[in-house]
Amino acid sequence: MNKQRGRPKKGADDGRARILAAAGELFVGGGYQRTTLRSIAEKAGCDVALISYHFGSKKGLFAQAMALELAPAEVLERAFPGDPDTLGIRLLVLVTTAWERPEVSGSLTHLVQMAMTDEEVRQPFLEYLDREVMTRIVEYFGGRDARARATAALTLVIGVIFGRYVLRVPSLAGQDAQQFLDSLAPSARVATTRRVHRVRTGEQT
Repeated sequence: MNKQRGRPKKGADDGRARILAAAGELFVGGGYQRTTLRSIAEKAGCDVALISYHFGSKKGLFAQAMALELAPAEVLERAFPGDPDTLGIRLLVLVTTAWERPEVSGSLTHLVQMAMTDEEVRQPFLEYLDREVMTRIVEYFGGRDARARATAALTLVIGVIFGRYVLRVPSLAGQDAQQFLDSLAPSARVATTRRVHRVRTGEQT
């Protein structure tokens, strides 16, 4: 079998699509740990170097193969420009807007459901969220309350995704998108404001 090596040639753009299709099939069928870059390359009919060129690593490929339309880290990068105090509302708007698109919500919901039931998917997915989302938010905020604010932001986003789109709680999923955003906007603004609540003492700094 002739395989493409290294940097892709002009006109070989379908190589990336073949890699994504092969990776998605193998990750779902064999799990994350058992699926190797070599097996993906073999199925896609390309060299392993082409996978590294397009996706950087197995984790990078996993994120894109399992959420083809929009990766969580991509939404986060779009939300970063602006005042850190209002990151919560920007994340809320971007996440809700993305998940309202059927082509996005379908692939992401499938990934989340797999992560809930398959340990081999859950562990790399949680690792991805911790390194590529949580850590990036902490770095974005900076300062002594950075982790507290990042925790609030990520908890808000996870709650929105599970409540409205994965579990589809009737009182949440039944609202139209704008009504849902309006309901959560006050909490989203408070979540990432520069302050820390100490639950035990009630002290606020």
